[in-house]
Amino acid sequence: MQLTLKNFLLIFFLSKPLLNSLVFLITGMLSAESVVSSDIVRKLKDHFSSIAPESAERHFRRFFRSFSSFAYSFFEVFISFIISRFTCKHSDNKIFISLDHMFCKNKFTILLFSLRIGRQGIPIWFRCFKGKHNSYAYSIDLIKQGISFSANLFKDKHYHICFLADRWFPIIDILQHIQDIGCFYCFRAKSFFSFSFFNSAGKLVSKHLRDISPLKYSAKVLPNVLFTRKLFKTNIVVSNYSNTSDPWFLITNDNTSRAVRNYSYRFGSIECIFKSQKSNGFRFESTNTQKIEHFISLYTVMCIALVWLTIIGSDYVKNKHHYHIKIRDTRKHRDNSTSRLFSLFNLGLTIFNLCYYNSLDFILKFDFVLYDL
Repeated sequence: MQLTLKNFLLIFFLSKPLLNSLVFLITGMLSAESVVSSDIVRKLKDHFSSIAPESAERHFRRFFRSFSSFAYSFFEVFISFIISRFTCKHSDNKIFISLDHMFCKNKFTILLFSLRIGRQGIPIWFRCFKGKHNSYAYSIDLIKQGISFSANLFKDKHYHICFLADRWFPIIDILQHIQDIGCFYCFRAKSFFSFSFFNSAGKLVSKHLRDISPLKYSAKVLPNVLFTRKLFKTNIVVSNYSNTSDPWFLITNDNTSRAVRNYSYRFGSIECIFKSQKSNGFRFESTNTQKIEHFISLYTVMCIALVWLTIIGSDYVKNKHHYHIKIRDTRKHRDNSTSRLFSLFNLGLTIFNLCYYNSLDFILKFDFVLYDL
């Protein structure tokens, strides 16, 4: 397994010591289901199994320090290669990219962009900052940089790209940038935002989003309104989703009839990543690192591992007939519908553990193709 991963990572021209450390870190992180160095060291095999734990931990700290200077660029090359082999399965060629902030307790802030795959997501671009709510993580120029990189991943594929984001992000400069590069957005806005429209007498009337009364059983659509005092032309969709007391005020330049459904895709995408990184996979909030350089390297390795496991899971779902291992990953209901018992990440983790601990006579072989499911 480590050889399979190492052979793949060879194409990214890492030095041999860094490559070996990266491979052992990824497999150790997955087998330990932890980002804590002491947990990883206890699970390592082969070369590192004969090294004293303290020495192995020092080795990884040196790796984090060296790798941090080009961690972002390495991941961007890595994800660009993965996306180059990705094909959208939907006839409408729609793909959804979510952007959000996440936090490692009070120590670090991460600006994260994720691509929706099936009902979950994978990281495709990120930046890390020291401290909670670090102002640099909210820089409009930085967010526009992430948007441009994410869109350029698919520039030769002619996809309908829709960006999804929560209530912090509906800033006119960001919306305009998405529109200028030929993409679409569906952002939730806070109720105090203003909008304007021309009434029947031709007079410009201004209101706040909270002044809109949502319909009980369907979404209310306000097409071609002027958003905020900058009078940015867009559409507003208001939905009392799931009968909540806090309606969704959605700002979109996409199909308004699908706005509520489109925005709901955000939860499966980015929340699944948060769960995998925090409580259901890597427990990265347990890290004791305080240095931003080390955290950047750690987070990059974790994202590579997450993408890799998602590839394994999607490969199994797509090509079960090529596998001689059988995992019950779906449940059939009385109405003949099916639901997944595992996310693609957890399915990949299950297969990884079966191979890593030699529970089955099975060699993990795949061509690093990410399938859309």
